[in-house]
Amino acid sequence: MWHTSRGDRILHGDEATLVREAIDTMVDVLSLHVDDELAGGIVCETGVHVFDQFTPAQRIALLHEVAKYLLTDAGETLRLSAALEATVAAVFVDIRDHVAIEVDFPQATDHPRWIERPGWRHLVASAFHVVTELEGDFKTREELPLEASGDIKQWELVIDYLADSILWDRDFEISGDFLDEDPEISRERRQLLGIEDDYFTQIAPDPRPSEVAGLVSATREIVRRKPR
Repeated sequence: MWHTSRGDRILHGDEATLVREAIDTMVDVLSLHVDDELAGGIVCETGVHVFDQFTPAQRIALLHEVAKYLLTDAGETLRLSAALEATVAAVFVDIRDHVAIEVDFPQATDHPRWIERPGWRHLVASAFHVVTELEGDFKTREELPLEASGDIKQWELVIDYLADSILWDRDFEISGDFLDEDPEISRERRQLLGIEDDYFTQIAPDPRPSEVAGLVSATREIVRRKPR
């Protein structure tokens, strides 16, 4: 279970399907770079610095944590950290990028993975319907672009809405400001902003090389499981 901005919950239905597909594609790509020692944390960049700074193996481990607690009944609510929330944000950046590719290069969706399967705009639209239904936000639903729309700005607004239904805020974006600050001043600022003391300093998972294949398999087992 995840401590989202809409309460402690697990994703279901089309909202879960969208996140499953994004995590699956991210793990597929990252798994190709685990053995590339020169790549370090610079491959497969999303633009979310806190996430991108980690090695491919660490990012796979973070995606596994997100998949486990967002998509399955893990029996407890995961304690949030800058690394974990940045991972969620990266998932939605990946979704945005797929939508942009679908808009600009429709031939890219001819990949066998998407034959007879919904496109990314369909997945986003379906997830948006689920979330607005849950929240009774029918006015916002009226702003959903047509699935054939090529207006990426409209799609970005919809994707941000979906991300905000999970993320409380974007505190992870200011982690550098706190880590470089005087500890006492940093503590006072965190208290004023309602940020937990270890939010920025929780250590991200750092799997051994021998553990990565197992994490990839475990994550795929979660995200490729038939949604409820």
